[in-house]
Amino acid sequence: MGTYEHKRLHHVNQHHALPSLLKPLKLPLYSIASSASFMKSGNNNNNTNASKYNSRYFNRKFKTVLPFLLLVLCIYRTMKVYLTTELNQSLLEMHTLTQHKQSDFNPKSIALDVFNYLIEQQHSLDSRVGTSDGVYFHWDDWVDLSRGDKFLHSARLNSPSGTHCDPKIIEYGSVSGHWLESYKTKVQRGAVNLYCSKDIPEKLIVFTDREMVEIPVIGKRRFGNDKTRPVNSDQLMTKMAQINTSSTEHFKFKFKSTTNLQKQIMIEPEDFIFKPDVEIFALQEKLNNQTITSKELKYLEFLEYSNNHLVDHTDRYFKYAWIYTDVIQGNAHHIAYPFFNRYISDRERQSVLHHMVRVWFQFAEANGFASWINYGSLLGWSFNGVNMPWDTDIDVQMPIAQLDRLGREFNKTLIMENPRFGNARYWLEISPTYIRQGNGRNHIDARFIDIQSGLYIDISALSHTEVPPPTKDSVPDNLSTMLVHCKNWNWHTLDELLPIRHTYFEGASVYIPNKVNRLLTNKYGATALTNYNFHNHNFQSDISIWVSDRICKKPPGDSESRFNRWHELTQRGSCNSRKLKDEYNIVKKSTQRHSDLNQNLDYPMFYDIELVGDLPVMRKDSWDYYYDINNRVVDNYDWYVYKEIIQ
Repeated sequence: MGTYEHKRLHHVNQHHALPSLLKPLKLPLYSIASSASFMKSGNNNNNTNASKYNSRYFNRKFKTVLPFLLLVLCIYRTMKVYLTTELNQSLLEMHTLTQHKQSDFNPKSIALDVFNYLIEQQHSLDSRVGTSDGVYFHWDDWVDLSRGDKFLHSARLNSPSGTHCDPKIIEYGSVSGHWLESYKTKVQRGAVNLYCSKDIPEKLIVFTDREMVEIPVIGKRRFGNDKTRPVNSDQLMTKMAQINTSSTEHFKFKFKSTTNLQKQIMIEPEDFIFKPDVEIFALQEKLNNQTITSKELKYLEFLEYSNNHLVDHTDRYFKYAWIYTDVIQGNAHHIAYPFFNRYISDRERQSVLHHMVRVWFQFAEANGFASWINYGSLLGWSFNGVNMPWDTDIDVQMPIAQLDRLGREFNKTLIMENPRFGNARYWLEISPTYIRQGNGRNHIDARFIDIQSGLYIDISALSHTEVPPPTKDSVPDNLSTMLVHCKNWNWHTLDELLPIRHTYFEGASVYIPNKVNRLLTNKYGATALTNYNFHNHNFQSDISIWVSDRICKKPPGDSESRFNRWHELTQRGSCNSRKLKDEYNIVKKSTQRHSDLNQNLDYPMFYDIELVGDLPVMRKDSWDYYYDINNRVVDNYDWYVYKEIIQ
């Protein structure tokens, strides 16, 4: 653990602990000493001496045991405080600031390389990044692996291209993320795993203002020598403008226009049915007839491998970093391994998810995949249109047949956020266990992972199967009420879900299920939408924000004292919290829009998607946030930013 975490431990005051410990221990001592006085008076001197000897013996034994008991108590109380005290958010951010300052990694550098590569390909120029067939890739160019320098320094010297690692180093980085280890060891193993062993992407997707470009990855090769050069956002905007205005006819790559989401989508019921045995039989017929393509053959081999009861016996596919000092609180349990490199503060996590949900739905829409938010994310939306501040991920669902196609077309793809809004890169990985129900260890079918933080979107497939539902009530046998479920046995009828419909979440266009009230009530109970106190937070409806009880447990004063004439929070109105004032500035447009459009959660007001448009990105990119503070670009610690969307 880092030094910053040790500072949060409370010292046990032994002077206060001692009387409370001795009090229960006096009773057996008193009983032993008193037993001699109740012996018969007719006993001889030998019996009296024996009694005195026994008393002295037990006193000596007690004095010997007492320090040990005190030590055990001190250790117990210390460990209890250490394991249950929440991480100090200010210390987390200060620790991250220090890490950023000590690291030379700049995520904008590799983005500039990719943009230069695209421009060079337009003019048929040679590029060190790749060839006309695609780009080279190494995780060392895309992720800050300085946490593993102790092990990787020699690997970089011995193989500058990064294609070889010493077998001992490979072995060190190949330990399962579920091994119970220390924070430092887990962080170092993750870095080594990424450098030496982690699969590289099969393709790279680059988002610009109006398009997404799909670039094949042709091999593993490290550049590294230029990643520390000073690159700023203005340079990337200039390069992106050249790509936006250039003709795509000279490229071998796929260009797809980014489009607005639709008002609603009626998904075909057949998309919720996937029978691997049927798929395998059809592909084997093609193989026997010698009409199978290489892509289909690869798919057949995958299905045969995964359908061979693999998921009935396999371990958890998506690993998290299991750290022994974090077993109770589970701060690392919501960060994907091997991308875990530190604990994430609450506000940084909110920023990462704010950017992530926007990119996921842009990507899915451009490629024709239907998905929607559900469960905790949908509950957050129902209150104010944004994620709940304590939520550690975003829950997304999609039909099983579409997830199968997602896996065939985009498994192990790296997706670059539009640099106008941030520096995020997302690793899309589909678990091979999605084709069967499995043994209960693999509830999640795919993940969309931010590679800098390890935070993610959980993607679950919904299927219609022959498994009977957990209710005795009969369900009419028609398509609209057809029952579907995920691997965690959450059941829905299709009319509850469909048609999925457009809304705004975190200011961005997303899809949600059709009947929100029924779904959330079934999942969380009748009071789910009226419980304004939860998870040490209280929902303050006058500002439409979940506020930590540590800041204030109820709105301070009346509305006149809470807002100034520009409807900004006053010092008193923000409970004397700079953080709350900053948070209000970030979410007020999103919460206002949610209030205007969703007075009834199931029947929103009419709006034109193209006219209304997505709201600007309101949370700073996390790397930019820490860079700006360290380099004194800003004079505050606010996360608020205003990045307009280019229509």
